[in-house]
Amino acid sequence: MVKFLVDVNLPKHFHYFNANNFYHVVDINPKMSDKEIWDYAIENKYVILTKDTDFYTRFITSTKSPRIIYFKLGNQTLKELHDFFKINWSYILSLLDNSRFIVVTESAIEIIN
Repeated sequence: MVKFLVDVNLPKHFHYFNANNFYHVVDINPKMSDKEIWDYAIENKYVILTKDTDFYTRFITSTKSPRIIYFKLGNQTLKELHDFFKINWSYILSLLDNSRFIVVTESAIEIIN
């Protein structure tokens, strides 16, 4: 089962992020730096879920990385986010086996390896 590490910039009480395989940075250590989150995800084989552009830059410049799903969705209400996930979450999950970095926008889902 895939384990996810949810960054602090995503809503903790979001339906899709509240299963036994979702771990929230805010519960582990809300003051973790991006590097600490990165290293923690590698060590524990977690997929990072984030809205933080710094992870994209780190991915491009690193030789070793965790898998990352980068949500570039702008400001959305929880309802809009829920509606987006209802339509796209299964597809995003299906991409994980063959990707290291997934960029999710409102109009496209792109894989970067």
